[in-house]
Amino acid sequence: MKKEVFLLLTFLTCNFIFSQNYMAGQKRYCETNDAKILELYDLGFRTLQYKKYQNVSTRIFLDIVKKDSTQCDAYFWAGYTLRLQNKYDLAIGCYYMADSLANNKSIEFKQNLAMTSLMLGKVDLARKKYSEMITFFPDNPEGYYGFALTAPMIGDVDKGLENIKISIEKYGKRDSEIKNQTELLYGILLTLNKNYTEAVLHFEECASKFKNDDNFNIHYSLSLIKIAEQNNDEDGKKKGLKVYNKIKNKEEIPKALKGEFNFKT
Repeated sequence: MKKEVFLLLTFLTCNFIFSQNYMAGQKRYCETNDAKILELYDLGFRTLQYKKYQNVSTRIFLDIVKKDSTQCDAYFWAGYTLRLQNKYDLAIGCYYMADSLANNKSIEFKQNLAMTSLMLGKVDLARKKYSEMITFFPDNPEGYYGFALTAPMIGDVDKGLENIKISIEKYGKRDSEIKNQTELLYGILLTLNKNYTEAVLHFEECASKFKNDDNFNIHYSLSLIKIAEQNNDEDGKKKGLKVYNKIKNKEEIPKALKGEFNFKT
């Protein structure tokens, strides 16, 4: 499990393309008219602009919670600043409180909680939150993308393929970053589903971005090798081996895939 989580996190990102106003601090889900709390929010966002003051920002947002424990946004921003400081366990606690208080009004809370859960290997919690994103925000593609992202770890690859297709449909015209991420994940899921020929097509769509990424090279090389074996294609095998040799950390290849590489390494 740890290897699959490690590998997938090499390209996990939090896009928030549909949440720009919130992430810019221009919106709150739990409002207040308390002037002191509003001053603290303003101060928290101002200090958040500077990396050296991230710990100060955390204390400010937690001070808001001390004054009013219903302030879900303060919990969220405390979690956000804790995550920036790599304090993932503490961040999860804050994100969880924010999500609980928001009563399913915020996709940002669920997405950050899911992402940070994955960073700690809490795959079941991440899947639960991505599933909630699909339920409560069905028009947003990122719940479907997150569901697909957890599929290799949970083992329901067929469902992962269903959801990556839906995410691509809902993204519509994808910018280059999102296109690369979705194509890579699509290729990985197809490889795990032994649909190697189609997988290669998706890998080739994102090769320029991920050609030095172990995730990409593990699954792309396996698909190339399997196609070459099926066709008794020696040149294809050489191409697959060339990609395989680009894998920097071969010890991180998931155990279930290692046996699929039918050559001496």
